[in-house]
Formats: sequence, C-alpha cells, structure tokens
Amino acid sequence: MTRTKLFARLAPIALTAIALIMARPAASFTPQVNVSNTGIAFVNHWNLATIHYTINPTLAPDMVGTQAQAKTAIQNAFNTWTAAPNTALSVAEDADSAIIDPNAVPAGTNLICFVCTNGLNFNNTDGTLAVTITTSDASGVISQANMFFNPNLTGSLAAPGACFTVGITSNFCPNGFDFTQDLQTVAVHEAGHFFGLDHSAVARAIMFPFAPQILQTLSWDDVAGISFLYPKNIPDVPIGTISGTVRLSSNGVFAAHVFANSTTNSDLYTTFGFANLRKSPVGTLSLPDGTYTLQGLPVDTYQVIAEPLDGPVTANNVDWGLNFRLAVPTNFTTRWH
Repeated sequence: MTRTKLFARLAPIALTAIALIMARPAASFTPQVNVSNTGIAFVNHWNLATIHYTINPTLAPDMVGTQAQAKTAIQNAFNTWTAAPNTALSVAEDADSAIIDPNAVPAGTNLICFVCTNGLNFNNTDGTLAVTITTSDASGVISQANMFFNPNLTGSLAAPGACFTVGITSNFCPNGFDFTQDLQTVAVHEAGHFFGLDHSAVARAIMFPFAPQILQTLSWDDVAGISFLYPKNIPDVPIGTISGTVRLSSNGVFAAHVFANSTTNSDLYTTFGFANLRKSPVGTLSLPDGTYTLQGLPVDTYQVIAEPLDGPVTANNVDWGLNFRLAVPTNFTTRWH
C-alpha cells in the first residue's frame, strides 16, 4: 500500500500569495515501484482496459463552487492524463458514492472524496491538501486507489489556511484571509499518483512536489512518465531513449536526478497537434548501480545533466531510497554531458 500526501506551503507576501504543493513520494518519470528482497523493481501500474472511479460529491463547508463544478474538475484532471500523447489509458466514472469513511471503501472501489476524514489525521496546521492511497501486489499491479481531499484547511487571521476553489475566477476564500487553492490543480497532480507516478524533480512538471496555485496542464516530463506506464502500440509522436551511468570515483551513484534538456527551439508535440503541453526537461532517478534510462523523449537534441537530490527536491520528498532500502547520496556536484 502506498500512501501519498499532498501538502500546501502558503506564502502571505503583500498582495500576492503563492501556494506551493508538496506530496510524497518521488519522481514523475520515476514511477512508484515495489522492490523485491532480491532488488528487482516492479513498476506500479494498472492492468485494466478501463479504470473505474466514483466520486462522493459532498463538498467541505469552505469549498468555493458547486458539486457539479467539483465533479467536472475531477473529470478534467483524469482526462488531462488520458489525452496525453503516446498514451493508451482509459478511465470511466461510476455512479456517485455516499461513502464518507475511508476505512469503509470496498476493495476494488476507487473513491474520490472531499469530506472523508476518519483515520486520515486531516487538520489545518500541517498543510496537507490531499492524500492518495494506492494498493498494489508484489508485481506492482495496482488494484485500488482512493483520493481524499482535506476538508479542514480553514485557518485564522493569525495563521491563514486555504480553501479549494472550482469553476470561478475570484481569488477570495469565504473567510477572506485564507488563500485559494485550485482544486483541479491538486486533482491533476493526485491523478498522476492514482495512475502510478511518483514526484518529479523537474520544476515544470505537474508532478513536481512544489507547484503554483493553478497549474492544470502536463509537461513533457509528465507525458514521458504516463506514456512509459501505458504506452500506445504506435506512438502519436516520434520518441527516443537516452541511457547511461552516473559514476563517482568509478562507482555507480544511486538516486541521482538525471534529466535531458532540449538544446533547440523544437517542439515536436506542438508539431503533431499537442499544443497544450509545456516544454520541459525529462528526468528520472538512477538505479542502485548508477544506470539510468530516459524514455519517451521527443526526437530532438539534448544535454544530459545529473544532480544530487539536495534541494529543492530532497530525499525527504521521495520514496526511492526507502523502496530500495538504500541511503540517497548527495556528496557530488551537478554534472553535464
């Protein structure tokens, strides 16, 4: 079972307030994995033609918008991923649910809930925005995923909190001093975890552990991740692969953040009709022997960079080390190739 929290960091600065979201565990193109006792990593993924989910549309008291708008935000979030190029992924929404107890969700039911709290320790002090809990077997096949949004975000004048907003352009919460958090932004991020993706250390990725209040579109890194988990037999856009090894004093470096950055103005996704994607580097983390493979790269010219997880994304934001039962080293400097 993987429990993925999403946190908010609020910055009340003069007339601007930037909400940052942080979630556990780790990198976007680095999927969630189950690691056997012999060190074999199994990528977490669904093995269904269509993944079903259900929504309890009851809204928390301080959410701004309607039930219909909240449901649309969730639908849009899932559709953002299923519409990604090179990706064969299908979801379907079942009839609404009345379940409010996270512990009472039947096996095989994938619940999205805005008012569920039992056992989740939701409060307005640690910044938790949402938690996604996935269940997978030893080979990484996901059998259930539940997405719970924190209904207790309201703060005080001395310690402002947040409120979820949907379907509006207003920047005000009901109490006037909390900061708005776009529900669809959080839902797109959480849907990535729902499908088996971890965080990304690529700053422009929707799966980056820190994000602005509103960010609803995917980056190249996100597309590389989701199309790696659910590839089309014939890709929509030509892609390639870069692989290698990160070494320090001839030894392989584990969990180095390796990313490929385009060195041209080319945007092959736009050329092939996918103009709503944000161009970004594509990243991964190196395996225990230092090897890495960057897949899903649009055909282009790239510079490859390896860096330690020493901030802003750190080992605390990833489960890569926990999964492999290894410490994440940071005793090296950024390298280019």
